[in-house]
Amino acid sequence: MPHYETEWFDALVVAAGSVIDEDPSISSDEACQKLQAKVPESFAFRQLTGSARRHLNKNLATYTPGRPTRQQFTLAVLACLRLEDRIAPEQDTTSSDENSSENEDNEDSLSLGTRLARSIARAISPVFPQKPNSHSHDLDDPNTQLRAQLTTQCLAAADAGFKILELLASRGPEILDNPDVLLTLIAYTNPAEEWTTPELAARATLILQQHLDSAEKPNSKKQDFITTHILPTYLRPLFSRSSPSQPLITPSGRPSAYGQNPDARPSGLPDDSSKTKPWKFVDLRAVTVFEWTVSEADAETTITKSWPLFIPVLLTLADDNSTSVRRSGLVILRKFLDKFPDRILNETGLNKVFEDTVLPSLSYLPSITPEEESVELLGPAYAVLRRLAGKLSGEKKNKLLDRVVREGILLGYFHAKEYVRIVEVLCRETGEVLVEMGVNAVKHLKDIIPMLSTILTDPFAFLHPPTLLSAIKALQVVLATCWPRIPNSPWQGEIINSLVLCWLNLHASDSSEDTFSAIRQALVYTADALAAVLATEVEEGKPAISLSEFVEPLVAKEPSLSQLFSAASNEEQGLELEC
Repeated sequence: MPHYETEWFDALVVAAGSVIDEDPSISSDEACQKLQAKVPESFAFRQLTGSARRHLNKNLATYTPGRPTRQQFTLAVLACLRLEDRIAPEQDTTSSDENSSENEDNEDSLSLGTRLARSIARAISPVFPQKPNSHSHDLDDPNTQLRAQLTTQCLAAADAGFKILELLASRGPEILDNPDVLLTLIAYTNPAEEWTTPELAARATLILQQHLDSAEKPNSKKQDFITTHILPTYLRPLFSRSSPSQPLITPSGRPSAYGQNPDARPSGLPDDSSKTKPWKFVDLRAVTVFEWTVSEADAETTITKSWPLFIPVLLTLADDNSTSVRRSGLVILRKFLDKFPDRILNETGLNKVFEDTVLPSLSYLPSITPEEESVELLGPAYAVLRRLAGKLSGEKKNKLLDRVVREGILLGYFHAKEYVRIVEVLCRETGEVLVEMGVNAVKHLKDIIPMLSTILTDPFAFLHPPTLLSAIKALQVVLATCWPRIPNSPWQGEIINSLVLCWLNLHASDSSEDTFSAIRQALVYTADALAAVLATEVEEGKPAISLSEFVEPLVAKEPSLSQLFSAASNEEQGLELEC
């Protein structure tokens, strides 16, 4: 059994650390130039691969501070690969001469290049290494110092790591065709993650395109990788110990035929730990990989045929107790619904499963949930429910939207109306939901118009103009969708009163900000819309309702209102509302 000395590589890693200490902001190219003198005059590629893997297993698979960092490791490997003239030629591409105790995951069957690529992928992967006798409870807090250290080291090592992978790919594109390597590359495609950047995300995306998009059969290789590895082999084991708080699906990912069993709900606080949620506390790539999977999955083949593999992960993420994870789950669920066939959604009853999973997110409100987190969560939650309603029809759609209005918008306003940013979101969603409901929204006029009226007439509403503007736009949607029930109703006078008081408050503020100008224009447009709505009410033998008759005494008493009701004095032109 041949044995290769690794002292030179260990010394090279230490030298890389000294270079970084001298100039922490040094680029990987400059660092490699300084390390050239430490690289042996001749070494075998097999020797580099074995030394790198032994060093990785010995030094990086640990939580102990002070060990050589991942950046040092990747710089050492890159410095070696840059000196191609010092790499001795070899014939064999595979070897079984390594110590069997160090061979993992059948590495004997892999080429030397793929082995090195796997080592680099491990070095830059945001994954906590599993070590015997380690304290896993230290990982259970997603905001721990350990997580910050891991992601910081991955980011520092990523540039050199990517350059190594690109060099290896130039030796043979098949070298990177390894699940571990591809999964790590996928983890870098989301620039919002703390371990990557937009530049790294673009490089990762390019490498993935080169290796997963076949010229002969475009997209087939990618879909095969999703269905044969990512979903069943990678994601399913990670999420096997996790389950949503409402057990509405079977272990196979299909809706339960018996519905929800209250006795099956877990009691007490959820077990939020690295043992039950390794995808959250150990392998930080999981959520990003799943989001990429949903985005890249083909609707007609992958999602249609393999949808049961998606459902458990979707529900677990959308039901997680962490706001950031729940938000990510809702965003991913929204993308999934865009591709999920309506027929399967209705035939399987998954619409009810999704509905019951997402609706609780609408109650994540202050003061229990911080306002900032609540705002980030409510938008995606309402977006999912609206998209879900758009895929339904008839009574199913109407019942869902009614629940959204009652259990979401109205209940949310009742509990959090003192939080202006929450009110802004609720007003914006009011308009969006009413558009989906159409004329069926008239049943909610008794609750929605008083809510909007309270917001518009609040003398302090101008302290947060976006909230006021969203309320005005919501009122415009009310007039456009529920116009048949407005004329000669109690809401007619309340709407006029709201517009008048809002205009007077705005006029009293005497502000020339662009936002206030937009509010003035929105109020004028709303008044014009109201005039058009009232003009549609024509009884036999009687003229149409004239808004000018109602507002003329108000304008006489407060001349500034003439600008608000500019259309009311000229109703004979027959202004019509776009409905």
